Amino acid sequence: MGYRDPRDGKMKRKRYQEGFAELRTKKARIEYADIQIKNLTAKLLKGWIPTDDDTTQVVYNDDLEYHVAAQVYGRKRKSNKNIRFYASEYTTLQANTKSKKTAESYRGKLRELVAWLEREKLIENDLSSYDHSVILRFFDHLIIEKKLAGPTIEKYKITLDNFFKFLIDRKIMYENPVGKIEIPEGGEDFSAIPFMDEDLAILIPKLRSEDPQLFMASMLQYFCFIRPGEELLKLKLNQINFAARTIHIPRHMAKKRVERTIDIPTQMYDILVSHGIHNYGHNMYLVGPFGRPGTRPIGYNTLRERFNKYRERLGLTDLYKWYSFKHTGAGKLLESGATIIEIMNQLGHTDIASTYRYIRRHFGDRSEHVRTMFPDPPGFN
Repeated sequence: MGYRDPRDGKMKRKRYQEGFAELRTKKARIEYADIQIKNLTAKLLKGWIPTDDDTTQVVYNDDLEYHVAAQVYGRKRKSNKNIRFYASEYTTLQANTKSKKTAESYRGKLRELVAWLEREKLIENDLSSYDHSVILRFFDHLIIEKKLAGPTIEKYKITLDNFFKFLIDRKIMYENPVGKIEIPEGGEDFSAIPFMDEDLAILIPKLRSEDPQLFMASMLQYFCFIRPGEELLKLKLNQINFAARTIHIPRHMAKKRVERTIDIPTQMYDILVSHGIHNYGHNMYLVGPFGRPGTRPIGYNTLRERFNKYRERLGLTDLYKWYSFKHTGAGKLLESGATIIEIMNQLGHTDIASTYRYIRRHFGDRSEHVRTMFPDPPGFN
């Protein structure tokens, strides 16, 4: 049997002799050979290659291992290149090409898949055996056992679809087993919602007077659409141009790995100046420990936890998230009459379609004409 070895791209020949010695007649051997050829061809068409049966083990860094366990036991793992090996390879790639939050999301979902395959004793199977029926069983596990909501199931579908496309691009598999997945209707969407005006009117004065650093960070989201993850936490003062009134987000910090330059509105400029930010060293982080710029960034969840305490103390809905300031600012800029291009640039989107989807998701299809110019029905007055 001939096949192309993906390790070097060359055609190889492999002989299968098992089972023939027991057959006594030529006819029996021919019939057995026909069955073997049919079975092997079907496996090849599904993405299997003879090297998958190679018992030579490789040692690799397991990127799916939980951080605490890795510290204790290490990440080194032996494998004959099963799905865990390729999932680890894929998540390592995501960690080097996507934002930290996105990469962690991919890792968590593939970790769940691998754990389920291990539980079902499918982890060592040929990758060609992972057909649509196996993936459907996994999604049944997510929906029925874990009781995940529709938006989360959709994210799992996207992640697995991208993972198997990655395997197809590298000629490791030839069919994407994800296919059609029934997404549960309804279910809570826990994404951040914009603030209502009356709630923001209560929250902002409290932050301004009691936690100036948290106030400044929240206004960077509101006015400049700085994302509260790496963009905010790793922002250094040398990225702020006070003369041009801009903030530069380099490629390695941006969510989509596309650098951008953000305008600083006058209100935000005044806040930065009132905090004396321009007097600190250029290589310092804007949001450091002790409520001021520092030589190291603040903890990853520190600002979010501080915001949550204010939200709970003021009795605000937990649908408001630390991210809500950014969505609120985008909505207010939209209401002010800014063009879609201006909103797109400030958000850091690379195309108008993304901005339209963002607006529709968080603010719906809005029309000033519908709100203010809708004609009265006859006899209304």
